[in-house]
Amino acid sequence: MDELTKNIKSKVYYLDEVDSTSSITTIPMHFWYENASGVAADKFLPPEIIKASLFKTLEEFPILVGHLKSDADWKTYVDVDRDNLNTPEYSDSYCDVHFQEIKDSGFDTKMLPSTFIDARVIPVPPTLTGSSIKLIRAHVFRFKENSGAVIFIMAAHNIFNGLGFHCFVARWAEISRWMHDAATNAAAVLPTRRFVHDRSIIKDIRSSETDALESSLRNVMLASDPMAKILGWFSPNMRAMLLKHTGVTTEFINCSFHIPTDVIDTLQKDAQEFAPPDVPRYTKNDILVSLITIAIAQSTAWDEHEGKHPLVSVLNRLFFGKFLSEPTEFTTSLPMDMRSHIKCLKGVAYTGNTTFQKGFTTSHELLNMQPSAQLVAELATRTHRVVASINERASHQYFGLLNRQPYGHLQYLLHQVKLRHMAYIANNTRSAFHTVDFGAGTPALVRPPSHGFPNLVIVLPGHPDVGGYEASFTLCREVAERIIKHKYWMSFVDKYDFDV
Repeated sequence: MDELTKNIKSKVYYLDEVDSTSSITTIPMHFWYENASGVAADKFLPPEIIKASLFKTLEEFPILVGHLKSDADWKTYVDVDRDNLNTPEYSDSYCDVHFQEIKDSGFDTKMLPSTFIDARVIPVPPTLTGSSIKLIRAHVFRFKENSGAVIFIMAAHNIFNGLGFHCFVARWAEISRWMHDAATNAAAVLPTRRFVHDRSIIKDIRSSETDALESSLRNVMLASDPMAKILGWFSPNMRAMLLKHTGVTTEFINCSFHIPTDVIDTLQKDAQEFAPPDVPRYTKNDILVSLITIAIAQSTAWDEHEGKHPLVSVLNRLFFGKFLSEPTEFTTSLPMDMRSHIKCLKGVAYTGNTTFQKGFTTSHELLNMQPSAQLVAELATRTHRVVASINERASHQYFGLLNRQPYGHLQYLLHQVKLRHMAYIANNTRSAFHTVDFGAGTPALVRPPSHGFPNLVIVLPGHPDVGGYEASFTLCREVAERIIKHKYWMSFVDKYDFDV
């Protein structure tokens, strides 16, 4: 801690409008490590090295030890005060469960004691006053007889998107390995890395034009939503506590499905026969998004309120009991990273959010059709066109549009949560989480926990030993029970874990 204080400089990091669209959620991940070779306890993820390497990593990620605040113009910023650091929530503990038991259960975290840190829907401060939202939380949980461990890491989403989160975790692991090696090899060298957390690097890309954006998005962002203004008046702490205590703690369960590569290849080929001329070749992402949309939509009871976003209960309270109208369409929301279209970020390890939230709608009538390669092709075409529409011009205009009003990010957020029937599908299949090695080898499994947002799907690459795709769904119980009985969806799945 003394080293951290000595090596960190006081600084203010203003978050931008894209960061703020993710201001009430977190990025949680479990990294499961098996001690299959029986490494001695003092060599298998040594507690002192894991903790020391975390604090050394924070020297390169000072934004994580700042205090989340907002100014008179409703701008959110992180205040890093070297004399008053917002240190991470960290713990290292043991349990009486063997790694093999948890492995046999499909890595069901409900087998673990209540002391295991859970994934919170939104980052909240310990108390409303006198404390700050923790921007990083970590827990090392060690299993019986030194059989393995799980490292749970959760970061505030308005600090990172998935790529920034991976930068942090990978650097922590790299420093941990270096410390482990340096204990026996004085010549061990830590590679130099440079990470950019200052959002000013992209301040000049905002465009005042909007012609590359859909009219529906422009209408949402340029309207005047009184509820967005009300939420904008609250500090980050007050807003988080308000949402926490007004119903955003609905419990959902996690279903994880493994989909082999070859079945997606076959479906890709079959669907291509129905592709329009402007889609010469569907991508794997097109097919996965289409298939997941069909599975969730056809497992949802359209006339019931199950699976609605928990924030809808908040909106109903704030609107004095006003109910939202019944939906006639299903929305598929796709978070897509824009950094490849932002020239100033080429070759830069920028950790801020550069995610363009975009999607498409599908009528109930179409989604009620018998699932087939033709239906997959229809939704894959929509996915393909959405992804293709993200370019440099659209990216600059998106940043500019979100910046038009000081409460613009809240207006966008409220629009998203009002969508009653939707799936939020994040494709992270290019991530390298399975290579994260803290000194005990690569993980046996990397998986996000149930996150508290219904119909959130995180797609990761399967373990290198098996390949394919690992799709983790957060679902309400009714939808989860239907989805594992959905014959078309399950015909593409060779293994699944149902977190009951």
